Amino acid sequence: MLIGIPVQHSAIALRKPPHGSPQPQPENTSNIFPGIQVAGGKTYVYLDRAGRGTMAGKDGTIVPPPPRGREALAWMGPAIIWMISAIATGELLFTPRIASLYGYSVLWTLILAIFLKTVLSIEIGRYAVVTGGSLLQGIKNLPGPANWGIWVIVIPQFLVAAATITGMAGSASSAIILVLPGSFTAWAAIVLLVSLALVFFGRYQGVERASIVMALAIIIALVTTAGFVFPGIVPLAAGLVPTLPPDVVFAELLPWLGFVMSGAAGLIWYSYWLTARGYGAAYYTVHRQGGEERVIEEEDLPDITHLSRGEKEEMRGWLRLMAISTTIAAAIVLLLLIALLILGTELLRPEGLLPEGPEVTAVLSVLLGEVWGPPGAWLMILAAFFAFWSTLVANLDGWTRMLGQGSIFIARQMRATGRWVSMRFYRYIYLIGLMGILPLIFVLVRLEPVTALAIAGIIEAIQIPAVAFMTIYLNRRTLPAEFRPSLFVAALTFAVGVFFAAFSVYYIYIEVLGLA
Repeated sequence: MLIGIPVQHSAIALRKPPHGSPQPQPENTSNIFPGIQVAGGKTYVYLDRAGRGTMAGKDGTIVPPPPRGREALAWMGPAIIWMISAIATGELLFTPRIASLYGYSVLWTLILAIFLKTVLSIEIGRYAVVTGGSLLQGIKNLPGPANWGIWVIVIPQFLVAAATITGMAGSASSAIILVLPGSFTAWAAIVLLVSLALVFFGRYQGVERASIVMALAIIIALVTTAGFVFPGIVPLAAGLVPTLPPDVVFAELLPWLGFVMSGAAGLIWYSYWLTARGYGAAYYTVHRQGGEERVIEEEDLPDITHLSRGEKEEMRGWLRLMAISTTIAAAIVLLLLIALLILGTELLRPEGLLPEGPEVTAVLSVLLGEVWGPPGAWLMILAAFFAFWSTLVANLDGWTRMLGQGSIFIARQMRATGRWVSMRFYRYIYLIGLMGILPLIFVLVRLEPVTALAIAGIIEAIQIPAVAFMTIYLNRRTLPAEFRPSLFVAALTFAVGVFFAAFSVYYIYIEVLGLA
């Protein structure tokens, strides 16, 4: 394993190449000593683990310098994608519904859930940035029976994936039928098939870009509109009292809490997006080892136990960047959620309107149409369509990664070889079967979108404690000492698990067992 070590010299500065720099071309380089290379007027020194110079031309960098200043803005992508991937479920769909049912009385649960999920997201990001691998790779190595953590995470996600894809396809269809002729079921099937084709052929970047633009537009529009109908501080302050309304139905509340900002699957996906982008040690993992699929198949992560002093400082810089971008994304989500809570309470609740069935988008259009008239309603319809569609596409991509990687780990446990340890094989199998044929059947039998998403959201909420407790163990016991979370942060992460476990247990006690 190679390390790029920055060295100060009286005549020239010897340091690592900046992140993303291509390997110097022969015409621009000269080798002056084994392990020393001159390129572009700068000199680089590379040492192996024993401190010896390596063969010239070998880029041994594990942790590159993090971007700074304006450059850092370009690295906010993983947090933004993560934020947008859930905007159509916990935010755009369930929050107005919860507001219509319970008003401001659940505001405290919203704020607490966002805060706790932000803490957990940063801790999952910590693991990804420091190790260069996904959280699932860490879960695989938990002590105990082989792959027990993988089974705990992956098996419930089969149902979550099929149900969520069904719900998103139906929700997107509810926007199309307001504009184009055709049945709700037919358009849901078309949206699903088009999305599958885009992800299968890797042609969904245009959807992502359009969705980011529409997401920013709708956030601005919703927050502005909420300001017009804002009832004052007193009603909102009443919602900060930690009590639940007497008529609360946990089958409504739990999926909202499970999906809001990000569910269990989305939290794990965040580690994939960070590694794919090349945060921290993932620079070595993805950019030097042939891409994400090859890393997953070969499970070859960098050795981070002997980083140089300079690389440790660079790693701390990456961790700060990840924490800042995650917090900014969470703050945007919280602002949007409060705006939706206000709009749902002030505009939907008095009329008894609930987003559900083929009328999901029609009801949501009231959020802007009531204040801005037809232009506002049409903006909401367009934005809702892109939100539902982009969430569908992002979920297709995310689940194929997570389920594919989990399947490879299980296949290795059973000593399988060949295509059974191929990431591409599993991604296509799950894309076509689990998230293609099965959701298409659900669409054709007219499974109601909110019902499908509620099932998925409940499972997501119940799984969050497992993700939180596993993350605490991995970060406190497996990371190098200098990158481990403090006891205070570990306690906060533990609180995430306790919070969602309490709601999940109460849901099972009340709704499933009927022991009110």
